[in-house]
Amino acid sequence: MADQTRTLRNSIISLVVFFVLLAGLLTGVPGLRTAADRITDANPVWIGGGIVLEILSCIGYVVLFELVFGMLNRRTATRLSLSELAMNSVVSVSGLAGIALGAWVLRSEGVSVERIARRSVLIFVLTSAVNVGAVVLIGLPMWLGLLPGSHNPLLTLVPALAALATIIGVIALAAWARRAAQRRSLERGRLAVALTALSGGVFEAIALIRRHDWKLLGAVTYWLFDNLVLYACLAAFGHTPSFWAVAMAYLVGMLANTVPVPGGFIAVEGGLVGMLFLFGLRPASQVIAAVVIYRAISLWIPAAIGSLAFLSLRREIGKPLATVAPG
Repeated sequence: MADQTRTLRNSIISLVVFFVLLAGLLTGVPGLRTAADRITDANPVWIGGGIVLEILSCIGYVVLFELVFGMLNRRTATRLSLSELAMNSVVSVSGLAGIALGAWVLRSEGVSVERIARRSVLIFVLTSAVNVGAVVLIGLPMWLGLLPGSHNPLLTLVPALAALATIIGVIALAAWARRAAQRRSLERGRLAVALTALSGGVFEAIALIRRHDWKLLGAVTYWLFDNLVLYACLAAFGHTPSFWAVAMAYLVGMLANTVPVPGGFIAVEGGLVGMLFLFGLRPASQVIAAVVIYRAISLWIPAAIGSLAFLSLRREIGKPLATVAPG
């Protein structure tokens, strides 16, 4: 627990240092001073709306988490899911840091490694499926001219085809993992656990999607409302760009979040600003200012709420789970 607490604390300190340095750059570099001046021009109503949207995004993740980790009582599930969000907001690598925290807590509660691995893969697949699926559902129609935005195939068709290939590839990999895990030589050991978790998590995700469980909307809410925060920050400067263009720029630009640096600092901001430019959003100073405000909201809201949840959760680490359901 001391290590987990230290990781979260140091990451939050890094978050503070990052925004201090960012403020210094915006005010000290002549080419960026205009963007800094623009921040004060943002409509506070839109910014307040963005904060509400980010809170709703967090709630979406909590709903999804409760679906996946049904063995936990609601209070524990809520605090653990918010703790994961705090970790994800300050430690990059596509949400794996939060999943690792959740796995550690569940293991300390006596949940089996196999069960944790399968459920962790499941929630990662469900959240990733929304992002990847959205690239396909927005990119292809945009390339065909059915949605407003860019017709450049490098910005629409290529990402959509890559996302579609990813979906097919993950399903094929899961099928191979299932066959490999069933081989007698891999009945025990970490490799068998990993293969079983991969296949079980992917195919259970497909089964959940087919059952149309309403709690799956949590995954959509988690992505959609965070996306809308960026839209609100752009709209705060007096113009309302196409939602579809912002959504596609968000999806591709946020790939920079896989870069293993705290919070995806600089990489995510640069990726978002670059993609919004490519999708035709102007002027540059407003785009930079909007992205800075968006990142402040999307990082600090989950970090603040999740840190409080983590402090509450740590007092109960090691106690037996209140309820444990099969699965």
